[in-house]
Parts: sequence; C-alpha cells; structure tokens
Amino acid sequence: MSLEQLNSWLNTLNPAPKVDGTSMLDGYLTAVVVGPHSISPDEWFVDLLGERGRLATASGQTLAAITAIVGRFNTVSEGLSTSPQQHAPIFEKTDDDMVRPHPWCMGFPAAMRLRFEAWRPLLDLNRIEHGLLLPILLHCIDPLGRPMPGPPREGPESEAFLRSAYHDIPPVIPAIREFWMPQRVRDAKTQS
Repeated sequence: MSLEQLNSWLNTLNPAPKVDGTSMLDGYLTAVVVGPHSISPDEWFVDLLGERGRLATASGQTLAAITAIVGRFNTVSEGLSTSPQQHAPIFEKTDDDMVRPHPWCMGFPAAMRLRFEAWRPLLDLNRIEHGLLLPILLHCIDPLGRPMPGPPREGPESEAFLRSAYHDIPPVIPAIREFWMPQRVRDAKTQS
C-alpha cells in the first residue's frame, strides 16, 4: 500500500483513528521513534488505530495498512540513525503548494501522550531544551482550539515568523532524538 493509499484508508475508518492522514501519522511515528522510551508496536498500534491495530489479528486491507505504517516507521528510524540532517517530515500542502505543518505537528503530541510524564523535561519552560519542542508546538492547538504555547503576539512579525517556523522542525527532530538517547541506552541495558 502506498502512502497515498494509506492516507485514503485512514480517512475512511469508522471509528476514526487517532490520526487523520499520513502527515499526522508521520508526526506520530516520529515522536515514537525519537521519544524518551522505546514503545512496543503492540501498544502504539492499538493507540493509533484502536482495536483494528491489534497486530496478531490484522488481515486484508488492515494488514496492508499496518505494513505501510511499519515501512514509514522504519524509514524515519533508519533515516534518523544514518543521515539525520536529511530528515524530511511529510507535511501536507495546499492546492497552491503552501506547506501545512499543523497536521504533522498535531500527530507528534498525540504520540507523546503515550509516555507524557517521561516527556516532561522537554515541556518544562524553565529548561533551555524546551526550545526543541517549540517549532512543533507553535503549530499545535489544545482540545479547546487554542494555540498550545499560548496566543502569539499581535503583528506582522509574528505572522511572518509563524509562516516560516516549520523550517525549524527538520533540524530539531534529530536534536530531540539525541536528547533522549542516553535514557534510551540506559533503558536498553536494564532490559538486557
């Protein structure tokens, strides 16, 4: 199944999955890959797709979709391991070719919720590392539709900054991965 076919499949599901297309899925998968702890696919697939995400019982179109999702997960993971500077999120585009980072960015905190407490060091406004999440959070809204980092300042400078802030997302993804790598290494040693 191609990513375009996967996008169509995701949009036809009822009940709806946690993500509404491949851009949001890509943000979700990226957060799973770079997060503070390794998470079993059995857990994140059910979180992502609900009951149809149970790997042991998947068949037909669902199995094809899961295979496509695993393919994208592996692409993100391998790319960040071998050539992190070339990481390219799948951002949606408008008909006039403008980038829409919002769906990708909303997928990222959706996966963070799997281990939200573990993400707290990067959510702490008093830590300089919080800046790693800012390019992502700038494009996110809370459940009430408000900007996650709070309302932006009024004026043309803020509008111009917000239009181009998505350019900072590809470089912060490898930095987030590096921030959590010591913890992930410790986790792997204790599980051995």
